[in-house]
Amino acid sequence: MNGRKIPVLLGTVAMLALATAPALAQDNQGMAETLRLDEIVLTGEKQARSIKDTASSVAVLTTRDLEESGGQDSIADAATGIANVTYVASGGQGGAPTIRGQDSEGPNSGAVAFFGGTAPRLAFNLDGHYLGYNEIVWGSQALWDVESIEVFRGPQTATQGANSIAGAIIVKTKDPTFQPEGAAQLEYGSHNRRRASLMASGPLSEDLAGRIAVDYWARDNYIDYTNPDFAVGSTDQNHESRTIRAKLLWQPKDLPGFEGKLTFSHSLTNRPNWEAATEPYEDLESATASNPSWRLRTNTTILDVSYDFGNGWTVFNQLQYSDIWVKRSTEPVNAGTAILDQDVTSNETRVTFGSPEDRISGVAGLFVSRTDSDELLDYRGTTTYDDRKDSLGIFAETTWRLADRWSLTGGLRYQRDDITRRGVSSFTPNVLDYDESFDAWLPKLALAYDLDASTRIGAMISKGYNPGGVTLNLTSGEYVPFDAETSWNYEIFGRTRLLDDRLELTGNLFYTQLHDAQRYVVTSLPENIGSSITVNAERAKSYGLELGMDYLVRDNLRVKAGLGLLHTEISRFTSAAADYQGHRFGRSPDYTLSLAADWDITPEWRLSGQLRHTDGYYSDDNEDRDTWVDSYTVANARLTWQPRENLQAFAYVNNLFDDRSVTYLRASRSIGGFEATVVEPREVGIGLKVTF
Repeated sequence: MNGRKIPVLLGTVAMLALATAPALAQDNQGMAETLRLDEIVLTGEKQARSIKDTASSVAVLTTRDLEESGGQDSIADAATGIANVTYVASGGQGGAPTIRGQDSEGPNSGAVAFFGGTAPRLAFNLDGHYLGYNEIVWGSQALWDVESIEVFRGPQTATQGANSIAGAIIVKTKDPTFQPEGAAQLEYGSHNRRRASLMASGPLSEDLAGRIAVDYWARDNYIDYTNPDFAVGSTDQNHESRTIRAKLLWQPKDLPGFEGKLTFSHSLTNRPNWEAATEPYEDLESATASNPSWRLRTNTTILDVSYDFGNGWTVFNQLQYSDIWVKRSTEPVNAGTAILDQDVTSNETRVTFGSPEDRISGVAGLFVSRTDSDELLDYRGTTTYDDRKDSLGIFAETTWRLADRWSLTGGLRYQRDDITRRGVSSFTPNVLDYDESFDAWLPKLALAYDLDASTRIGAMISKGYNPGGVTLNLTSGEYVPFDAETSWNYEIFGRTRLLDDRLELTGNLFYTQLHDAQRYVVTSLPENIGSSITVNAERAKSYGLELGMDYLVRDNLRVKAGLGLLHTEISRFTSAAADYQGHRFGRSPDYTLSLAADWDITPEWRLSGQLRHTDGYYSDDNEDRDTWVDSYTVANARLTWQPRENLQAFAYVNNLFDDRSVTYLRASRSIGGFEATVVEPREVGIGLKVTF
């Protein structure tokens, strides 16, 4: 218990530092004003805001942060280490982030997600396309040519709509430029890791600019499958990701204020079901006889149109269409091969008015989407489902500057979700005919007070929601519906900039009360078949703290740090399926710590390092001691040599001390024991980047 009190004390001291910020700022007025942190503009809440003006708990990765990410393979890798955000696996089973204790994969996971449909808790927005369950879990989103990543912690339903009760990840890739530019990069590292990337951007005419980005990444599976009967067949146990993105930007000179942008992206990924070892886990060997693989292809087209009237009012419209194809390969083929075809169409129209400096500013909009899925499973017969999800969101948010230092923000969203799922399965004689509608009014209210020009404190309350769904109980063969879950989230926040804008501190203290929380209950069946069903827990709660620091110590040294404290509890659970009352949420460490630094040793040499520590946690809600994961610490380092402005060579080491700690445990139906994902083994690599 004493170990837990230490981070709590550190968090309390750090929050007090925000309250004393004005005095500290006055003591350092003599510092040079030429050195300061860049102002970051967030767009994840549908309008442009600074971090100071944002009440939600958010961590931002900028272009510079991402440029120091050599050896990281995806957006998920870049987000690893953010306070109260936990990735227990590098994609695949367990690969979606857990945010403030909420598994963003949703309660329906693995096979249950196929039989019952998906209900993720994370809004993952890539240039306007909301990634679905399969894209989040089985896909890989490349870091190449990404401008920023915003990670919001806590319910974002009032802004993002359904499937965002845990949080949101907003990714913006770079737009075309009217000045010619280009870049190319090559990387090679351990486990046969290789990457090749290319970008070109520039004007096509006076009013039209284009940009194309291409990225290829692959590596070998680091697990050695030692079972002589291991069946490979048509599966592919290695990793591969291909991304092509093209953009056109139109800014007609004879129509000032108008902008049109067309984006097309294609991605193709392959990965094993998961990379898991059997005991002894640190040997990175597995005795399993099979491991499925997943291949996912996504084609997305997005049309953005906006018009700035020049009087503070701007109208936006975004239309997007995605075609998604997913294949799960097994050996033999009839041991679980699955194919999913999905079409997603959405449109969002919104109007913004005013600026953060105006007395009144805000946003109002309408969002509609439709997702159609055809699903086929070949396992002990044939299972087929047709799935449709329609979503409607009407939202508005306004900020009033009540006085020089006070501001009040009020928002409201009406959300409606219609879910239809029909089909038959070889696992039950019952026919699924599920057709339900869910709706909710989602308010948000925030009050802020400026202690001075650089320091703001405030409080916020918001309501979150996730629609219900259905699950298949393989024990009884019955389809079991579950209700929508809702949350009330209460936060106290603080933001400040000190030392002539060289030091930025952020903090959010939160308490979340969940009603009808969607939790899954794991059961075991004969013939090594595992099953889980989703049920509602009447009450659950989480509370904690997130602190962030960004410090430009000198013109050649920058330090960033984060601290997350978390307590979770299922406070009331009367379902006959299990007794989880009093249990913590699975994958919810009591605290997470991170530290990163960039040091320009000379004008040509830069040394970067990251350190992250994760406290212990249970893998699932059932608190089985066999699924306990001990705390672990991971360190990464990178050395960059830049002899010329357009040439950069670098070397990196991920998992510097080759920590083989377990990160997630689950019972294996093929070996009769446990399998575990571990911290990815040490990887050493080199890279070369040129710009022109």
